[in-house]
Amino acid sequence: MSLVGVYFILGIALFLVVLWDHRKFPMTAKRLTKQSDADLTSFSHVVLESKNLALMTFFAIFLWPLVVFWEITGARNK
Repeated sequence: MSLVGVYFILGIALFLVVLWDHRKFPMTAKRLTKQSDADLTSFSHVVLESKNLALMTFFAIFLWPLVVFWEITGARNK
């Protein structure tokens, strides 16, 4: 298997974790996602969470080394 294949297999594995719950990566979610306000309607919450999930999915599949780096450095700073 080529390095590109291994890269995308690991990206798909991270994608499955993001589909499970994109908040599993708190440092990345804090940097990339928008937090919901209390005064939003329920439909606005769905739209906002869909946007957050789409952005986290993109990073999980294509830029997963950056996600891993952010999580490791964020955990080290605590």
